[in-house]
Amino acid sequence: MAEPKEKVKVTEKSRGKLVTLAKLREGTTKSFDGTTIAYRSFGKSRGSDPTIVCCNGLGVGTFFWNYLEKHFRTNYQVVTWDYRGHGKSSLKNDKKNYSLEAIVKDGKAVIQALGIKKAIFVGHSLGVQVSLELYRRWPELFAGMVLCFGTYARPLDTFYNIGWSRHLFQVIYKIASTFPTQSNFFSQMLLDNPLSFWMGGLLKMQHTGMIKKEDNEKYIKHILNVDPIFFTSLLKSAQEHSAEDVLKKVKVPTLIITGELDQFTPMWLSKKMNRLIRDSEIFIMKNATHAGLVEQPDLINLRIEKFMRERIKRKKKSKVAQKSSPKIAA
Repeated sequence: MAEPKEKVKVTEKSRGKLVTLAKLREGTTKSFDGTTIAYRSFGKSRGSDPTIVCCNGLGVGTFFWNYLEKHFRTNYQVVTWDYRGHGKSSLKNDKKNYSLEAIVKDGKAVIQALGIKKAIFVGHSLGVQVSLELYRRWPELFAGMVLCFGTYARPLDTFYNIGWSRHLFQVIYKIASTFPTQSNFFSQMLLDNPLSFWMGGLLKMQHTGMIKKEDNEKYIKHILNVDPIFFTSLLKSAQEHSAEDVLKKVKVPTLIITGELDQFTPMWLSKKMNRLIRDSEIFIMKNATHAGLVEQPDLINLRIEKFMRERIKRKKKSKVAQKSSPKIAA
């Protein structure tokens, strides 16, 4: 006689996990040139609340948004996506599309695939330029913007606040283009070693007292899988790009987050954006480097939550109140 199957007890905790997983959607979509772009949508926005769309930094994967996703997915739909040539997205052998413009079009393809009507775009590093360029082309998609540790134009002009950094990049670009295999080997030697974590701290690329080693290891593993020619070509494209003219045209609530120790995109750039974007807010994080997103995630999440509550939801309620208020006949 067969023994009765053991019943699985569904607790409130396990039921909550099942409900959460039911809100997870992972998929791919085709961009304008047939490149496969991978995305992940977690959570569901309540009522008419906007979706949160995250735009990555160069060489960074969606794992940089894990803390933000976990914080907001209960009440919002949070979308992350891999740039072409990054993570689970593909890369065609077509160098003319190794560009910021192609990345922007990829972002639009993800938005269309998910049927997003309004979103708050949260950009980190290169994602700031991507977000601003998306706004230039499709401002109707924006409910707001959060621009984190990034610039609006030519990032190498201000890298480490060194005027000649862009000239150094030109040399590196030529070497990487001419000797891709050797350049990739050198990058592996430089990054994939036990001392890289501490070297990153000495060079103020990250705060070793705040960032978790596993987050740093994820970044190194990811960036070493990015094609070096694509990486340098995309960086060259970002260096040739400027969205400075967009800043004065922004008409949505905007929060700018910067770190006082950020050497890649110095704090004064964020202060300039704050002056040029009308009614924008700036949040300066103490002891935060360019990797502040994973160094102090709780602080960032709470500040974004405050911004959304005070600027996005309040604005929405104000519009509703204006529509519902009775008109007084003259």
